[in-house]
Amino acid sequence: MLIACSKRNALIAFICFIMTNALLAVHAGQLNIQLENDGIFANDGNYTNGFSFAWESKPLLSHQHEQPASMPTLFQLQHYIRLPITQTHSAWGLKISQRMWTPNNIDIIEPQSDDRPYAALLEVESHTVDYGPKFAQKSWLALGTIGPNSKAEYFQKKIHALIGSTTPLGWHYQVQQQITLQFAYEVDALVFRSNKFIEKPSPHNQWEVSSYSHIALGNFNTEASLGLLFRWGSKLNKTFGRLSSHFGHIGNTTQIINSNSFTVFTRLQLGYRFNDLTIDGELPYESHVDIEHNQAKAAIGINWIIDNYMITWSLNSYTRAYRSDNKSWYSYGSLTLSSEI
Repeated sequence: MLIACSKRNALIAFICFIMTNALLAVHAGQLNIQLENDGIFANDGNYTNGFSFAWESKPLLSHQHEQPASMPTLFQLQHYIRLPITQTHSAWGLKISQRMWTPNNIDIIEPQSDDRPYAALLEVESHTVDYGPKFAQKSWLALGTIGPNSKAEYFQKKIHALIGSTTPLGWHYQVQQQITLQFAYEVDALVFRSNKFIEKPSPHNQWEVSSYSHIALGNFNTEASLGLLFRWGSKLNKTFGRLSSHFGHIGNTTQIINSNSFTVFTRLQLGYRFNDLTIDGELPYESHVDIEHNQAKAAIGINWIIDNYMITWSLNSYTRAYRSDNKSWYSYGSLTLSSEI
């Protein structure tokens, strides 16, 4: 009991510390609220829901090997972990998020040893970014808790009761309580960007192809992936690197683009996952589920800026997370609402 309280107090202290460091330097930025759910595909299993509330600072002009003077000390230390590539703007931010995973059949009260277990993660995360017209890099540092303290059971039951959906009955057998620590890093590099089209009625539209690599290290999951991103729209050089495969990350765009803008994007990604607490975490029953190490993801979406607001919407698909799953692909929808402050 004392150990559990100590871990909980450590998490609360960390949250308060980074929030204080960031808020002392906040003058402007972009707020993001992201919602992800698989209900749009009439499904309720595997990765079933995600929510994040994030803030990213106003992008500041920066120079190679220099730290932005107004960046809080905690973020300056994190910002040192980066490649010496040329950047135009630097920024930093905070995020609090909750994600949950369930078996495919959630109206069974007994443990399901041959299906994915119930699991949920509550995290607080700091990030630093460098944006340029051809290169971008981002790093994330997160502290979280997986298990009952994530409060996923409470939220899912309340929401399902509100919308009249199936009541999840097996949260008593979820992955057990554990503190998580994660570090992630991503680099984007432009492959090709077209000249502006001369055809009317969209004289400023371009298309581009970029590549990215993403790594995640930690006891929650460790994985490495490579991907390609295709975008079509306007002012692509000013918004390069704002999209990410990392959950909950939407870069500050509303304070860079001063007029309405519309972009279509699609993303393809291949990766290898070494461990995943939502699959191999400690359980109160014997599980026969083994992690599927090879992973693939695909997404298609839009990014729409209207004055000081932005809407990012996408449909996302990913391959099975455990070997014995008889379903090859799963999908979910993602909606992010952003506003300049």
